[in-house]
Amino acid sequence: MFGFFYKRPHLLFSIIALLFVLGVIGLITMPKNLFPDADRPQVIVITQVPGSTAEVAASTVSKPIENEIARLSEVREISSVNVANFSIVKAEFEYTKGLNAAAVDVANALSIARANLPASANPAVYTAGSFTLPVEVVALSPKSDLINLADIRKIADSFIKPALLANPGIGNVEVFGGHQSAFVIEIDPLRLQRYGLTVDGLAKTIMAANQNVPLGFVKGTDGFFTLTYYGEQTSVTALSGLRVSPNLRLSDVADIQWSTQKRFSGYIGNGKGAIALAIQRSPGGSVLSVSDTARAELEKLKGQYPNIDFQITDTQRNLIETANDNMLEALRDAIIYTLLVLLFFLGNFRAILAAGLSIPLVFFSTMAVIFLLGGELNIVVYTAIILALGMLVDDAVVVLENIERHLGEMHEDLATAIEQGTKEVIAPIFAGTVATIAVMFPLLFVGDFPERIFRPLIETLIVALLVSYFLSITFIPKLSIYLYRKGIKKNRVELFFESFYEKTVGRLVAPYEGVLHFSNGRFSKVRKLVLTLGVLAVLVLSLKNVMPIIGKDVMPPMDTGIVKVHVAFSANDTVESAEERIAPFLTWLHSQEEVAMSSVAFGGEAGVLSLGSGNLPAEATFTVNCVNRFERTKSLWQIEDEIRDRLNTIPGIKSVDVYDFGATALSSIKAPLDVRLMAPDYRDLPEMGHKIAGALGGIKGLTSMSLSWDQDFNEAEVVIDTNKALSYGLSPFAIAGQIPIKGQIVSLLGNFTTMNTQPVRLYLKGEFNANLQSLRLLPIETGDGNSVPLEAVADIHQQLTAAKIERDRMLYSLDISGYRSQRPITHITSDADAILEGIDTSGVIVSQEGDIAQLNDSFKRMMKAIGTGIIILIMALIAIYRSVRLSLVMVVVLPLSMIGASWGMLLFGKPSCMPSMVGILLLFGIIIKNSILLIDFYQHYRKKERAFESALESVRVRFRPVMMTAFGTIAGMIPIALEQAVGLERLSPLADVAVGGLIIGTLLTLIYVPMFAYGLDKR
Repeated sequence: MFGFFYKRPHLLFSIIALLFVLGVIGLITMPKNLFPDADRPQVIVITQVPGSTAEVAASTVSKPIENEIARLSEVREISSVNVANFSIVKAEFEYTKGLNAAAVDVANALSIARANLPASANPAVYTAGSFTLPVEVVALSPKSDLINLADIRKIADSFIKPALLANPGIGNVEVFGGHQSAFVIEIDPLRLQRYGLTVDGLAKTIMAANQNVPLGFVKGTDGFFTLTYYGEQTSVTALSGLRVSPNLRLSDVADIQWSTQKRFSGYIGNGKGAIALAIQRSPGGSVLSVSDTARAELEKLKGQYPNIDFQITDTQRNLIETANDNMLEALRDAIIYTLLVLLFFLGNFRAILAAGLSIPLVFFSTMAVIFLLGGELNIVVYTAIILALGMLVDDAVVVLENIERHLGEMHEDLATAIEQGTKEVIAPIFAGTVATIAVMFPLLFVGDFPERIFRPLIETLIVALLVSYFLSITFIPKLSIYLYRKGIKKNRVELFFESFYEKTVGRLVAPYEGVLHFSNGRFSKVRKLVLTLGVLAVLVLSLKNVMPIIGKDVMPPMDTGIVKVHVAFSANDTVESAEERIAPFLTWLHSQEEVAMSSVAFGGEAGVLSLGSGNLPAEATFTVNCVNRFERTKSLWQIEDEIRDRLNTIPGIKSVDVYDFGATALSSIKAPLDVRLMAPDYRDLPEMGHKIAGALGGIKGLTSMSLSWDQDFNEAEVVIDTNKALSYGLSPFAIAGQIPIKGQIVSLLGNFTTMNTQPVRLYLKGEFNANLQSLRLLPIETGDGNSVPLEAVADIHQQLTAAKIERDRMLYSLDISGYRSQRPITHITSDADAILEGIDTSGVIVSQEGDIAQLNDSFKRMMKAIGTGIIILIMALIAIYRSVRLSLVMVVVLPLSMIGASWGMLLFGKPSCMPSMVGILLLFGIIIKNSILLIDFYQHYRKKERAFESALESVRVRFRPVMMTAFGTIAGMIPIALEQAVGLERLSPLADVAVGGLIIGTLLTLIYVPMFAYGLDKR
């Protein structure tokens, strides 16, 4: 490759220029997100079951649907949430399934399940994942008294949502906040009784009369005609005049108005009641691109609707823009730190210039490859490029140094020095590149969650390493023609740095030589054994004592500036009551200087996944956006404590969970600590849940404990006396049909030229619909045309039941969720396990389903990847060097670097986690590269000298480059280790491990690699 491009400079510079331009284009246009999409394919079936309780929804709807979905391939987990009127079944599939295939399979399963569902059930299929999280939440509120929230809801559903969806750049729009419009018919049962009508009969009459009926067509010799009956009434006046009996209009027995259906959901944006628009991206779409598109469309809509106030109350944009800007600044700082280290170690402006030019070329070339492969930019990709800086610079400097050595020591002419100097180091640079790629390669195929998160990092690192190798043996030689055209003489500044290095770090060569001389003295085998056993003892003690202290996490907590809150009031409270109680808190919240915006969703709505899905009316889900952590003095966890304390003072509050955005590794994990109870019968689960929650509440590091549902809903049961009912000619079904309090839809009005279809809902009028005492007096039409009060044939009993029931893995389930601040999840889980052992849980299946479940699976996969990487590395080294002995010598120092890795995590206060395990692989890649260069020079000198002298000479010659590579890489990692970008808290353990491991590993490499090399040399 060197010879080919060295003779064809125009081709070389054309390729570099093309990659540079494509890289710039990619940097500007590629999708930008915070992290790679890592959620598994999820398909959700939401079924409306009007009038059902949670128990009825679970047994008659969720169970049949779960049974059919369970037969599908690659289903990982099936769960359901059941509340009054709704069943929500979620199927989570393995990554290999794919979202579209999962959706098709669930739709097919649902078509089979329909035969076992109630006639009134109306299931719908939705896909879910990272893309379900709103890109923007926009609050629409009145600017004046000329418009109210009910009017805004009509406009949002019928005009604003379609206008946004008309733009192909927006994936989906969900409207939320209650106030759904409907033609409301409030029946007066006393009037019905007067005219001899029944509720059931009235409903059937409206259904039959209030619709358009296509009758067919007439075709004759003179023409073709369609024949249609238009019965649909699209105004209050027309609907009021609908005949429900001869000479009797609907308005004679009911009040009709175009109003809103009963409200079980609500929304408050930035402290103000509103209707919410949740704007979403398509799967794989760019957050920033969708945000740009949505905001441009919203500016147009503001002009069209001057009486509506548009406010953004939640957004991913700020977080991602801040993170991307921070990462570019971190990259800039990493380059500066790396070049300063080079200047210190080399005292050579030519090397600085070469490195300074190669870094942006590698960066933009890597961007170009990612762009051409259809990738995206996120923190993981930027981190990979920053991590690669030290290794990238090393390749360029090695070539440059060797060319300079040929010019200085061998006094060759420039052309010869460039050609021979480059050819000499191509082999070790190639071997180092291959070895680094080999040790990290298995992570590309580790599978499941670790692969989804870290595949972009490893792919980017591999691309950067290959680009670096290409540029170091093509571009650097050509650049050397310019750099050394006037010789190799150094100026005063360079001589100053050269002298400074020699008087400081350069003096450490002597101690290394001393250690090697010690190992080769009298009883050399014993001395080598002492040195080996000593370092192994330090390794064992470090791992044994440090690792239990730091604990383990899947991913460490991060301060994104976004606080999530879940608040629950009594299950019998209304959404209006919950809104009223939260209002003073929101006033306080927006008086805090750290708070930028807030979004609060109460209850849930059918088909809305991004806001309040599965919540009861008196449950609220908050998202609080704070200014980024570089612009405030309080940490996110301090803000959470203040919010939690304030919320706990609200009267009537049942539970409060306050946690950071991204508190769990995956959004499908309900809480960091999740103790799940499962049983065939749900009735005993709440009691057991309270018992366990009380015992777990004192665990250090937990900030809150809550149950996913409880048996505390006040239910009124209508107990029909069948014998009395039959004496009046009534059946239980006939009685139930005369109690229209569920808001039954009796007609859909679709004859609107501009607005969406409007439902016609049936309710009881006045006190009959407000309290149980009046309901007892509700007249029930008997079989003989007379009427009796409801209490004559039935009694109404009040009892406690479950307002929400959950199922998991085909059993009833209850989750005891615990949120934490920053304590490692292994410590919390182990404490929980110890407590659970002392609790009698017979009859209930108890399992840990929080982050620990994902941690155990991910760590097994990562350990396999590390083991496989080392095996591949050894095989690659054997193939390159044709020596098992030398290959093992180069690899033997890798475990020793774990001494520094473990202490690095402890000093930086980070747990062992997936990023730290990736850091171990990266550490091994850098350490092995230094080992290769040492062995390569050892072999070079071994041709002329004895083994021990060759080992000494390899240390003398390679000491500076090895130290420079290590500390150059460390310098590049400083912005990551110091978390200089929002979101880097998640990846900083990677740098913490590498920094600690490189410091210790490099020091040990310069001792043990040469020692084992000459000690095992039998020639």
